[in-house]
Amino acid sequence: MHIFTAHEDDMVFEEAYNVSGRRIFPWPEAVEEPNWGGAWVDVAPGATSTPHDHDENEMFFIVEGSGVMRIGGETRRVRAGETVFITPHQDHDLTNDGEGRLRFVTIWWGGSEAVARDRAKWAAVFGIQDPGADPGAPAAAAVPAPDPNAPQRGDA
Repeated sequence: MHIFTAHEDDMVFEEAYNVSGRRIFPWPEAVEEPNWGGAWVDVAPGATSTPHDHDENEMFFIVEGSGVMRIGGETRRVRAGETVFITPHQDHDLTNDGEGRLRFVTIWWGGSEAVARDRAKWAAVFGIQDPGADPGAPAAAAVPAPDPNAPQRGDA
């Protein structure tokens, strides 16, 4: 069994985003790096996360507290139990205007780095040239597909 914690003492202040968080990946002893990312995030009372944008889709699952979400020129109040979807290249931030912490889980996917990793992986599986790689680079050696009948880790 693998357990991931995001308790108060697990959180790390991320100056670039003006929040405390715990990124879910990498999780080397449990999960191979997927083509998406995630984190638990706390916005301190009176604070605003650093405005930013990126090429990934992103979702915020508000799990504690309330505040004001800004995406582009639109703002809305959000509170525990709500989910926010942010499309790529949309400048956004979240303000905690309450007295307690504002906690959310964020999941992001589909950015250029994840797409490149996935494309390279499948090019290697099929032994073909990665269409996004240097045109002079040799095609990847084929990697055998996993045997669905092989015992899996944890099988008796």
